[in-house]
Amino acid sequence: MEWLNSKGVAEDGYVLDVEPGKTYLLHIINAALFSEYYIKIAGHKFTLVSADANYVNPYTTDTIAIAPGETMDALVIADAPIGRYYMVALPSQAPPPDTQTPEYVTRGMVQYSTVLLNSSRDDVPEMPDNHDTITSFHFHGNLTSLLHRQNSPPVPKEADESLFIVLSLGSICRNGGHSCKRGDSGEIILVANMNNVSFHLPPETATPILEEHYYHNGMDNTLQELANGPPVTFNFTDRDLIPFGPKEMQLEPTSRAKLVRRFKQGSTVDVVFQSTGMLQGDSNPMHLHGHDMFVLAHGLGNFNPTRDVATYNLVNPPRKNTVLVPNLGWAAVRFVADNPGAWFMHCHYEFHLSMGMSAGPEYGQNDQYQ
Repeated sequence: MEWLNSKGVAEDGYVLDVEPGKTYLLHIINAALFSEYYIKIAGHKFTLVSADANYVNPYTTDTIAIAPGETMDALVIADAPIGRYYMVALPSQAPPPDTQTPEYVTRGMVQYSTVLLNSSRDDVPEMPDNHDTITSFHFHGNLTSLLHRQNSPPVPKEADESLFIVLSLGSICRNGGHSCKRGDSGEIILVANMNNVSFHLPPETATPILEEHYYHNGMDNTLQELANGPPVTFNFTDRDLIPFGPKEMQLEPTSRAKLVRRFKQGSTVDVVFQSTGMLQGDSNPMHLHGHDMFVLAHGLGNFNPTRDVATYNLVNPPRKNTVLVPNLGWAAVRFVADNPGAWFMHCHYEFHLSMGMSAGPEYGQNDQYQ
């Protein structure tokens, strides 16, 4: 099988040459701006050994699910019959009524070094459906940390602070006012938010947040604190909120601010990220700069503390810097504020980030946030 470009000329794709019986370590990163990807190699399995540069208990699977910002290290044994095998990366997206966008499959080839040039054996893997979100949910749920007596930090048993962060879309009025026609109108600008506040650096802001943090320049006057929870509680994962309509219009109004959250240095912080159906039902790969997070649990639907806290893995949760919050679901993480500075927490989908789904955790500087 040949790949042809737009001019009809044969074009080689990525080829991984392997020798029979050898084991290969693949370093995989999703550097895409948008879309989780399913990765498979026909006739082969992966043994996942690391996620986000932290060892995990070896996990054997034929499918890797990886979101933007995530990294995976996987072993592949060249133990299939001599031949050529397609390596396929399939983007996934939320099913309708979410907006459907063009998503393109990319392919490479695993080729055994002893294969004949005229071999007709080009195996293609059977891929998940592009609307399949459950395979990703179970893949991430199967990750656990590989514990080392000396190098594995213990999971803190209690949290000093707890946040419930609702990840959503909303709108602001295009004219800068507080009153405008919501929904599918030309009077709004769609924004992304955390607890109904969309991150925004005003044009008049001349001082970067890091400099404000270090020199205390205007910190109290220009920053807004990320709240412990959303201003309004609703059925976050209601699919009727995905399309424009009277139901979502009531929840649509959003504010904008230079959003930060101040912690005490050394404190243990629990965060529950809750995805919503507001104008979209996407997953959200949440990335925290400067820290690893213990992923204690995740689930589908609305987080219920009475039910879900009891499922927390406090023994060997995976440590990650990018945590995938499932489609119309939630993820609970715990981290220690042990790396002083002004950091950034954001969704790794580029359009969510540019629309304001971010905030700046900060602490240190003589513990002024005690």
